[in-house]
Amino acid sequence: MVERRTRWYQSLTFRLLTVFWFLITLTAAAAFAAILYLARPPGPEPMSAEFDRALTPILTHPSSAGLLQPGRLLVGQYRLIAISRGDLEFVPGMSQMELAAAMQVYESPEPVQMVVGDSVYAGPLASNEGFVVISRPATAAELQAIQESQEDRDFLPRLALFSVIASFLGALILGWWFVRPLKQLRNATREVAAGAAEPDLKRLPRRRDELGELARTLKRTALDLATSRDAQRRLLSDVSHELRSPVGRLQVALDLLETPELRQNRNFKQLHKDIYRLGTIIDSILWLSRLENGLEKLVKDEVDVVKLLKELKDDLDYFYIAQLGDDQWHGQIVLPTNELPTVATDPVLLRMIVENLVRNAFQYGPQDGVVEISATARGEDFALTIRDHGPGAPEEKLAKLFEPFYRADTSRHHGTGVGLGLALCQRAVAILDGDIHARNHPEGGLEITVSFPR
Repeated sequence: MVERRTRWYQSLTFRLLTVFWFLITLTAAAAFAAILYLARPPGPEPMSAEFDRALTPILTHPSSAGLLQPGRLLVGQYRLIAISRGDLEFVPGMSQMELAAAMQVYESPEPVQMVVGDSVYAGPLASNEGFVVISRPATAAELQAIQESQEDRDFLPRLALFSVIASFLGALILGWWFVRPLKQLRNATREVAAGAAEPDLKRLPRRRDELGELARTLKRTALDLATSRDAQRRLLSDVSHELRSPVGRLQVALDLLETPELRQNRNFKQLHKDIYRLGTIIDSILWLSRLENGLEKLVKDEVDVVKLLKELKDDLDYFYIAQLGDDQWHGQIVLPTNELPTVATDPVLLRMIVENLVRNAFQYGPQDGVVEISATARGEDFALTIRDHGPGAPEEKLAKLFEPFYRADTSRHHGTGVGLGLALCQRAVAILDGDIHARNHPEGGLEITVSFPR
């Protein structure tokens, strides 16, 4: 079975990196907000008492009526820049920035002052003719404060870029630090699945956290699995010898006892059939165990599929004729007629797969039926299809046909079948990195298709 690879956007590395970067960026954004708040440029602030003390007597004196004009110097360096006489009047020639600042000061509910360029605007102040906005030159200290705030604002974009880069690097380090041991555990688990008794865990078992505990558990599990697997293989070897030997001796003894008279004896024929059935069951179980325990390894070779199928047909015809007699066997195997390429695969496993499927087709189809074998080669894949002309299988039971010892319909004729043939085929196809599936043919019969890389 082909291992499903994790896509990059599903990987734990990507997710952790995203989370870490988001958290660090969020923290940096909060810090920047605080910096921006602390380093914001000076805005309107309460008006100092000097404006009120110096200007109120002049602005409210009866003699000032009609003398208050925008741009007029009132006293010292204090100049009137805006006055409301129904409409707000400004000093001619003011820039948009200066007009906006004057409007902001004028509309303030409380007297305020703010630095605009190299001047300080203050107001609104009450006068005989309405509220006014006054300006005076900014002091050196006030200009220095403005310059420092401007330097802070110029530095903030560079600080923001630096913070984003630093947060990304920090998230990358955190993600690497967290994901690296997980990748080591993943690789070690794959080694255990492949049969390793001592997976490469590097320094993980020395850690004192949960990952270290998991690594130590995996190490013990790998050793236990290897021990159990070795014991099972030894048992399989012993059972293989102990079961094959007496069955083989029984077959030899039965062949030596066979005479023309016994060949017609019903009890002798049943004994011969049961001994052969027992040998087939033992061989199937041992084959299944060897496949499940990884004892059968893939040995690729260039296989002429047409030649293999012809040899298989001849062998099966000979077998069925020998079992049933020339006058009793009328089955037919139809081979593909199209030209087929050679396939780089294991010839032993391929032969076993096709033979089991053909036997299964004769076993569950009509006794004198036809089994059709077709083959197709598409791109890098090769497929073999074996179809019988029997009643097929219930749709809801098709997926269970490959389970060991499962038989879809116990009332049907099963010959010597015990429900292991398709299970053996499925295990063997998995070793070939292929796929096998069954379906009912639209015109009747069961159709099983095996596909694997060429």
